[in-house]
Amino acid sequence: MRNNKVVRGILPLLCLMAGVYAQAAPPTLEDILKPSLHDIVKISPNGRYVAATLRKPENNKNRMLLVIIDRETNKPVRVLDPEENAEISRVWWVNDERLFVMSTWGGDNVQQYYLDPRVVAINVDGSRIRSFYASIVDTLVDDDKHILIERCAKRTHKGCKTYVQKVVEDRWTGPRIVDAPAIDTSFFTDNAGNVLFATAWDDDRVQRVWIRKGDGWEIFNDASQSGVEIDLIGTSRDDAKVFIRTERKQGPDVIERMDLATREREVVMSDPLLDPAFVVWSADGRQPIGAAYGLGVPRARFWDATDPDAKLLRGMEAVFPEDAVAFANGSRDGQHIVVNVWSDRDPGSFYLLDRKTKRMDIVARVKPWLNPDALARNQPIAFTTRDGLELHGYLTMPLATTSAPPLVVMPHGGPFDVKDDWAYDEEAQILAANGYAVLRINYRGSGGFGQAFQRSGYRQWGLKIMDDIVDGTRWAMADGRIDPKRVCIWGSSFGGYAALMGVAREPELYRCAISMAGATNLIITRKWGDTHRTEWGRHYLDEAVGDDEKALYEQSPVKHVANIQAKVLLIHGNHDQRVSFEHARAMVAAMEKAGKPMETFFFDDETHGVYGEKNRREYYGRVLKFLRANLGTE
Repeated sequence: MRNNKVVRGILPLLCLMAGVYAQAAPPTLEDILKPSLHDIVKISPNGRYVAATLRKPENNKNRMLLVIIDRETNKPVRVLDPEENAEISRVWWVNDERLFVMSTWGGDNVQQYYLDPRVVAINVDGSRIRSFYASIVDTLVDDDKHILIERCAKRTHKGCKTYVQKVVEDRWTGPRIVDAPAIDTSFFTDNAGNVLFATAWDDDRVQRVWIRKGDGWEIFNDASQSGVEIDLIGTSRDDAKVFIRTERKQGPDVIERMDLATREREVVMSDPLLDPAFVVWSADGRQPIGAAYGLGVPRARFWDATDPDAKLLRGMEAVFPEDAVAFANGSRDGQHIVVNVWSDRDPGSFYLLDRKTKRMDIVARVKPWLNPDALARNQPIAFTTRDGLELHGYLTMPLATTSAPPLVVMPHGGPFDVKDDWAYDEEAQILAANGYAVLRINYRGSGGFGQAFQRSGYRQWGLKIMDDIVDGTRWAMADGRIDPKRVCIWGSSFGGYAALMGVAREPELYRCAISMAGATNLIITRKWGDTHRTEWGRHYLDEAVGDDEKALYEQSPVKHVANIQAKVLLIHGNHDQRVSFEHARAMVAAMEKAGKPMETFFFDDETHGVYGEKNRREYYGRVLKFLRANLGTE
C-alpha cells in the first residue's frame, strides 16, 4: 500500500457529491451496474477527521481508495492507495491519529476479489507506517498504545488453537492474556478490552460458547444441549451487562440482557414474527440500545425509550419517513455522528450530524448518480401456501407501464439463513427499469423468521421449498397486477437450481428460466465443490440437503429435463468452487440427450457469481436480451 500525497482533482469535497441526479427517466443498465463511489465513512474518536472510501478510475479499473478529511479545514489531508488490483475494504480508527486498513486483492485468473490478511497501520500525517499479519480482537480505542490480537499457538489438521495477546501495536510484544478453550475460537470483549466470552463450532456444526471464570473457561451455551445458538452483541457502556441475541426453538430470535455479576437474563426485545433486522447502537458505538424490525421500512425499538440517543434516532426517523436510519459510528463523546440512511430506492447515503449545533450534512452517497424517484419500490406482500403457511416477500413494479407487465420470479440463493428484504436490490431495479415486475419470496428455509422456520426447509430443496415458490408465483398471477401469461423465473446459486426445477416441475407455469451457478444434480453437490471437503460441510450436506442419493436425484433438474417446455438460459463460471462447473456439464448433457434446446454462456474467469465489471455488463445484457425474446417489453 502506498501513501500518496493528496492528488488534486480526485476528490471533489465529499459533502458536495450528492443531490445532483443524472436522469429523471429510469436508469440505464450502465447506471445501475456502475460500481459504488463510496461504501465506508468513519469518523475519528476525537471527531476531527473523517475517513471515507472513494472510487477512482485508473488504468481502466475502478478501485476504492481511502481519503482522510480534516473537518476543521474541510480538506483532504491523506489519500491511501492500495495499489494495482486492490481496493480498500476495511477501516478502523485505532486512536485520534491512527488507522488500521485492510484491502481486497484480485486474483490472476478470476475476477473475484479476496481479502488480504495483511493489516496496514498508518498515522493521519503519513508517519509510522506498519504492515502486519494478525487477527484483531479489539483495537482498544481508549488505549493509545495497545491492541488485542489473536495468535495461533498450535496448528492442527482441524484448525488453530489460539490465544489473545495484548501488544504494543508497532512492536508486537506484550503479555499473553488468555488461551482459547477450543479450536478456531472467536473472542468477545467488553468496552474496556476484557475478554469475556469465546465461541466455536465443532465438526458437527454444533456451537459452543464459553464464559470466563477466573483464569479459565466454563460452558455458557452448548447448542447440543440447549438446542439453540446465541450471538453476543455488545455490553452496556459500564460493562456491567451483556446483550445476547438468542434463538428460540419456536418463533423468532430474541435479544436478552444479562447481568454479568449475577448472570440473570431478561428478554428486552422480541417480535412475534421477525428476527431483528439489525441491532441499533448508541451514537458513540459503545453499547446496543435497541433493534430494528419491519417487513417494509425497518424501524428502531428501544429497551429504554428515554435514552437520549434513542430520542435522537427517533427524531431522525421522522426526518426520513421512507428510509431506514442508523448510527453508523461516532466520536468518542457521541457529539459527532456518521448516520447511515438507506431505502429500497437508495443503496445508501452517509450524513454527518453535529449534535451540538443540530446540523446534519450529507457526506457521501453510495451511488449519487441514481435518482431515487426514478427507481421502483419494493412492496411487502404476503400469501398463504397450499399447506396453510403464511409467507412473506416483495413485489417490485416498474414505474412506467400502461398495461400489466410481465413478471420475473427471483428465488434467492442459500437457500438457508438467507433472505430477501426491503432494501435496495440491484437485480430487481435492473428488471423494473426494463419494464418487468419482480417477485421475491422468503420461502421456508429463509432467514429472518426464526430457527424453526429455517429448519422447516431442511431436505426440502425440490419439495416444499419449490411448492412455496410455485404457490407464490400463482398468487402473483391471480393478484391482477401482472400479466399471468408472461412469467419467467431467474436465480443464482440455489435460485438457479430453483429456476431449473421450477420449469421442470411446472412445465406450463413459466415461459422461461435463467440459471446462474445453479445446482443441477444434488448428488454432484456431495462429490464436487468445496462444501463436501470439510467435516463441517459434509455434516451440513447430510443435515440440510440430504444423504439419500435416490431422493437427491429425484429432486434434481437433470432427472426431469423431459418435462421442460420453457426456454432455458444456463450461465456458469468455470472456476466455481461452491457449485462446481460439473453441474453445468450435467445439465447440458441431460438436455442434449432429451433433445431439448438450451442457451448457454460460460465465463472463463469467474467463480461462484459474476464479479468483473465487463462480465457483469455481459451477464445482465444477455439476461435482458433473453427476457425480451421470451417475455417482450423494454
